[in-house]
Amino acid sequence: MAYSNIILEKKDRIAWITLNRPHALNALSRETMNEIREVFEDIGQDDSVRVAVIRGAGRCFGAGADLKQVRELAAIPGEGKRLIENWHRTLFAVERCPKIVIAAVHGMALAGSLELVMACDLAIATEDAHLGDQHMNYNLVPGGSATQRLPRLIGTRKAKELLFSGDWVTGKEAERLNLVNKAVPPDRFHEEVAAFATKFASKDPDAARLIKELVNFGGQADLFTGITMEKLAVTSGPVGGAEEGLAAFAEKRKPES
Repeated sequence: MAYSNIILEKKDRIAWITLNRPHALNALSRETMNEIREVFEDIGQDDSVRVAVIRGAGRCFGAGADLKQVRELAAIPGEGKRLIENWHRTLFAVERCPKIVIAAVHGMALAGSLELVMACDLAIATEDAHLGDQHMNYNLVPGGSATQRLPRLIGTRKAKELLFSGDWVTGKEAERLNLVNKAVPPDRFHEEVAAFATKFASKDPDAARLIKELVNFGGQADLFTGITMEKLAVTSGPVGGAEEGLAAFAEKRKPES
């Protein structure tokens, strides 16, 4: 499939997805949203891919929604609502992709771009990156899940502070807050991202998919229900390469995958 707003490369079990609108700071247009959703649906069915990394071309990961297009669509009855619904479908496609999804953030990830980062399983950022939601600075309310995903990642009080203030945090502070997994020096960003992705590309895809589903859905249930979900998943039959994993443990070697 040909894309106009993103670049897709697949190599060594990793899908590299690059937001490719550097002239617009990778602002999220409707067309870009559609392509993000389509590419995650594609790689979700590709057995050669185990990890997906989404990153930005040029100066940053992304500056948020394409506000010029948002204003144009808002003037057309019903189009603003359709745009928000489209964005939610895209974020759910990222979140529910059966692969391990990593956001690689440099420069900045603001507003809608931050929502995209939060929909990913893992995130790595440069220490000097800026992450935040600035809707409140313009009398706006986040429409792509920031009020729900941010508190779940960093806690209610800090999330409220960032949402009310519109302040940004650096990549280093984002690591401390659990907004990203790892913050790295800018001059080592590309090699650190590659190493981070490669670490997960060797993992069993079926086990990774099931762990992802259990964490995502179990986090929305009470503890007993979540534990029951895990028990049923494990006792309903062998998962992926479980038999090979047990053999490898007994023989003190790495499992083949």
